[in-house]
Amino acid sequence: MGGLLMNRFYRFKYFAAICCLVFLSLSLFAQNAVPETVEFSVPKNIFFTGEKVWIQASAYQNDKPSTSQVLYIELLNRENQSVYLSKFLLEKGELFHFLEIPKDIPSDHYLLRVFTRISPLVDLEKGLKQQFVTIFNPKIPPAIAEDHPGFFENLPKSDTDLSISKPLAKAGEELSIRSNAFKESTKLFVKVYNPYLKDSEGLPSSAIYSGKAQGEFLPELFGHIVAAQIDPRTVDTTKVYFLSVHGRESALYTDRPDEKGKLYFDIGGLKHWDFMIAQADQNGEMLDFEFLSPAVRTEFASGFSFPELKISPNDQPFLQDLLISSGVQTFYTEKYEQEPIPVVTGFVADRTFLLDDYTRFESVETVIKEYVPMVSVRTRQGKKEFRSVNEFGNTFTGNPLMLVDGMPVFDSDQLAAFNPKNFEKLEILSRVFYLNDQRYEGVMSFSSYQSNVGGFPLPTNAFFKQTPGIQVPVQLEQETFGGSRINRGDFRSVLFWSNDPKASKLNGDALNLKTSDLSLPFEVELRENGEVIRRAYFRVQSPD
Repeated sequence: MGGLLMNRFYRFKYFAAICCLVFLSLSLFAQNAVPETVEFSVPKNIFFTGEKVWIQASAYQNDKPSTSQVLYIELLNRENQSVYLSKFLLEKGELFHFLEIPKDIPSDHYLLRVFTRISPLVDLEKGLKQQFVTIFNPKIPPAIAEDHPGFFENLPKSDTDLSISKPLAKAGEELSIRSNAFKESTKLFVKVYNPYLKDSEGLPSSAIYSGKAQGEFLPELFGHIVAAQIDPRTVDTTKVYFLSVHGRESALYTDRPDEKGKLYFDIGGLKHWDFMIAQADQNGEMLDFEFLSPAVRTEFASGFSFPELKISPNDQPFLQDLLISSGVQTFYTEKYEQEPIPVVTGFVADRTFLLDDYTRFESVETVIKEYVPMVSVRTRQGKKEFRSVNEFGNTFTGNPLMLVDGMPVFDSDQLAAFNPKNFEKLEILSRVFYLNDQRYEGVMSFSSYQSNVGGFPLPTNAFFKQTPGIQVPVQLEQETFGGSRINRGDFRSVLFWSNDPKASKLNGDALNLKTSDLSLPFEVELRENGEVIRRAYFRVQSPD
């Protein structure tokens, strides 16, 4: 697996031996892996595109936090195609975050599923959990049943052991929900009723999929692993590939393909990035290169199908109020945004130049000539080249490793002519540098202000992919899914969700809450160990 850019010294035979031991260990680990039990909860199951889906999830092994550090959340359409996939950081086996529904997907039911990189491969039933969700896109509406009176005109019958003080309540009115089934382990949901989807939760994997889940067994014990594939018919196992990731944090990784053409770049502790750039050594051809999805592959069982989504013209007021609710802003902060998390993203430089401290010139060549004494610029066969000068005054014979925000640059002539106006600093290492088994005669590393390569042109054969990094845990700034402290315009479609860390806890046999200002039907659910044990329904009417 590729390593982070660090000043380490390797010999190739040791490096190869270590790789063999790593993959032998993975094979043994796969045979003896402890199953991961994945669970998740969302506050409702009906949304609009662009809306945030808040989610509480966990991954445990034998009642202890899973060793996996990354949890994946995916939306699957009825054609078994992934329309959304994102990766989230687990904190001691737990996650509280949100996924933002893509704005370009059509209105339909989708399968929302959660897993780690290896959990479905070890135990499909425990390691892959899912439920249906309904998503509306105003620009791509669903089919319309013209002769249908309305899908939510008649609410289902409520369970007798779950009483609501007012089955027909006014907007902003206080309600009391009582049940003898309330206890400390009970989870309570008070959410907008979804008339288009029945029994969306509790879908066992055994009833949905045929056969086993397919995918690479790659335990993510330290962070995300980027997998890539080279065409096995053209693979060269001696060829070096580079992967640079860019964003709030940037770093460089390398690897060589195995005999099957597989590449693995272990991103480790790095979390914040916006895009990745893959290159072959010396800007070689990348026509046979592709990134592999970390999602497992499954096939739907022959008897499984998605429910059909249709709406009635009489549903328009309901959908309009629901659309208003989707725009409610939820305030949150990243839990680790202000914490100094040390991540090694570079090397120990001999000298660092903060470029704003010097006269700004219009080319990298002039910058180097004017105030970087440990690097010389020479012209050879009409092209500019850089040479590091070591502490004894000796000049190396080849270009140093040239980097822009961790991205390797192999065209020294292009770098020399580039205007560094968006570069913040230059770090120089004027000694021999080893990147895994690769030897370089020094390092010349530029960093831009935004860690986005500062406008430097993408190498001609590079493979670019826009992809966010790992979403770190967040915390809500205020109570969002519960209680009665909402004083301004209240457009909530979720009145209570036990999984909200700031929500009031059930106390005794009653819960008091305040209704929102929208005319919506609501559903009350009591769950125990993930199973729904009680249901009740009520309506909210806006004042005339």
